[in-house]
Amino acid sequence: MRVNLNRCVLLSYERKCRSINYLIILSIIFLSRGMALSSIAKSIKAYDLVVIGGGSAGLTAAKFAATFDKSAVIIEKGKLGGDCTWTGCVPSKTLISCAAAAHAVRTSEKYGIKSGSLNVSWPLIREKIRSTIHKIYEEDDSPEVMKKLGVDTICGRAEFVSEKVLHVFHDNSDDYSEVHVNEGVVISTGASPIIPSSIDGLDLVEYVTYENIFELKELPKTMTCVGGGPISAELSQAFSRLGVKVTIVGPSLLGREDPQVNSVMQKVFEDEGIRIVNGRVSAVRAISISGTKGHSVLVDSDSGNETENIEGELLVIATGRQPVVKGLGLEKIGVNLNPKGAIEVDNTLRTSVKGIYAAGDCTGDKQFTHYAGYQGAVAARNVLLPFTDPGVMKDDVPATTFTAPEVASVGMNEAEARESFGDKSVGVATQEVKEIDRAVCEDRIPGFIKIIYLKKNYKILGATIVSPNAGELISEIGVAMKAGMKFDTLATVMHSYPSYAFALQVMAADIYYEKLSKLKGLLSFLKNLGF
Repeated sequence: MRVNLNRCVLLSYERKCRSINYLIILSIIFLSRGMALSSIAKSIKAYDLVVIGGGSAGLTAAKFAATFDKSAVIIEKGKLGGDCTWTGCVPSKTLISCAAAAHAVRTSEKYGIKSGSLNVSWPLIREKIRSTIHKIYEEDDSPEVMKKLGVDTICGRAEFVSEKVLHVFHDNSDDYSEVHVNEGVVISTGASPIIPSSIDGLDLVEYVTYENIFELKELPKTMTCVGGGPISAELSQAFSRLGVKVTIVGPSLLGREDPQVNSVMQKVFEDEGIRIVNGRVSAVRAISISGTKGHSVLVDSDSGNETENIEGELLVIATGRQPVVKGLGLEKIGVNLNPKGAIEVDNTLRTSVKGIYAAGDCTGDKQFTHYAGYQGAVAARNVLLPFTDPGVMKDDVPATTFTAPEVASVGMNEAEARESFGDKSVGVATQEVKEIDRAVCEDRIPGFIKIIYLKKNYKILGATIVSPNAGELISEIGVAMKAGMKFDTLATVMHSYPSYAFALQVMAADIYYEKLSKLKGLLSFLKNLGF
């Protein structure tokens, strides 16, 4: 059979042209729908440890990996540093220091110092907050710092494709980078403010949370803070000291602490002009106050028999924080959530999927920067090194609310100890701050130190401290608990006088003397024998 080669070539060429035209048309269609690049990764890279979230837990996890010469990457959709650096610890403590300076000026006359009129400049305070944030960020948290340590950073939203592959989406587009996992993943996505759905009309009024309160353009004259926890307490006292008339609405003030904390701090706040309303906000509506946008909140009393309307310019929602877990594709790979909606982990911080760990606030555990950092290191260690360490701590995580006076606790409070061991087994040592010489010298009277222990062996079960420097004092109790030091033995540890910590030694000495007094007969007998 004779074959016309030229005709075959021509037919083949025509078919190719039609195919090319067809592909061009398809490409135009996909481009018009924004889908053309959705299946093409901009880059593909593999790491020993992949960290999702660049807050305290994530940064510590990545730094741990770098210490052991493991390749690591942090995937963060916002800025490295997390809540602590940008909207939590750093800005709030800077604000508190500014407010303390204003309070010192306002109350200086009782120390024999007369000052002129107090002029609070919110723009200057806000600038100080910003500069402090950037100083800590640039020195500790920035991508440049991470790069020097050998840690890569990718800005974008991470989503699991499988246990070993993640896509990182950039700038709300379909463009993504592909990241492969050599050894494991640490999820450390933190938490975000809880916005109560139970408050009718909240979505129709302006309000702020801890995430944006530090960027206020000007100080309000009045402020209503919904919630009575640590965030509410710190912000309320700070803004009050800057001259804002503050009302706190909540079931109780610092209600998770020892009940004695509530009574002491409520009096402190009321003495400083802060109004506290015990109840729950059921509704809120927008109003105008002297031509300024404001709000009116409806408060139901705890008994449910009374209601009250509270008006103010600035509405602050400080009702807690919830784990950030959405959009990660956890369901694709079988990572379970616990009843709180947080990532479920075991004692080693491993999730329900092998090689996938979680650390910090996203696990629904205690929400503290220091605890998150600890968990981040443990999670990375358990991914990268042989054997495992426990990453979930029960009672020995110290907590401090940085009000004035500070409120700090570790371990069990009195009620918890009595419930666990019984009234007869639990001993309680209490020292009023007004009896501490240093506090008397400084005229800083309100507060107490309470240490809980077992009577049979003087084991320390916990402590609650309301005092200046309580956050420092509680660490000593935490060390003693971790080391297994008995309460009476603390009397043999020399403390400087007249420090606030000296009170701990005095309290322990009282217990030591009490212990010896129970042995009077035996000690007298041994003495008579010449011992």
